Amino acid sequence: MISVTKIEKCPCCSSENIVKNGFTKAKNQRVLCKNCSKSRVLHKKSNPNNQIKAIDIEAIRRVFLERLSLRGVARIFLISYYRVYKELDLYFLLLPKFRTQVVDNKEVNDVIEFDELCGFCQNKKNKQWLWAALSRRTRQIVAYVIGDRSEETFKRLIRKIPLNYLKCVSYSDYWKSYAILKAKGNHQQVGKESGKTNHIERYWATLRARISRYVRKSLSFSRSLRYHHLVTKLFIVDYNQNCSSTLF
Repeated sequence: MISVTKIEKCPCCSSENIVKNGFTKAKNQRVLCKNCSKSRVLHKKSNPNNQIKAIDIEAIRRVFLERLSLRGVARIFLISYYRVYKELDLYFLLLPKFRTQVVDNKEVNDVIEFDELCGFCQNKKNKQWLWAALSRRTRQIVAYVIGDRSEETFKRLIRKIPLNYLKCVSYSDYWKSYAILKAKGNHQQVGKESGKTNHIERYWATLRARISRYVRKSLSFSRSLRYHHLVTKLFIVDYNQNCSSTLF
């Protein structure tokens, strides 16, 4: 059963001289105050028995990890665009810390693969590079940063990598920023044909298949840098959780 919110008095002038004034495109009743000529819309609201169930809220949050825009989520679940943003912000607050999801490295023979992926924010001239370090043993992302493609951004990534992983043998492509790692003595820059960075390249394919913001030659890029970071973190944390669950 659907009820309609009633307005007993005008919220502007407190007059009770209110009359119906047609409907909106969404079939909501519009009312008009004859004293101050202010128009209002009576929005429909469901009674408590028709509230969105907890399982539906969880479904909405899981959809954030699939290849859908936020407006697409609003259309599918028939909720407002602002409700989608509210649920996304809440989901982010409930996320565990990234470091707690990374499995401790106790294997000296582990291998770390480095690579970077290009994304966009607001327009395609504003490139946002996602840098990541992946553990070949656990398939987890052990550290990541988002920024430009400069050496300074890569140094930020190095500072986030746990020390035990940083001591491992590592591989990357020939991008100039990776030359910093040669100082640790067990890093090698290789071409894609060598197969040494296949795991992180496969990870980028999974990311593009699940997050449309990273798809090449599309208009699905983020309009807000904050939500670009947010959706990226949601996916990486969820991916790491799934990887850790298969190890035990």
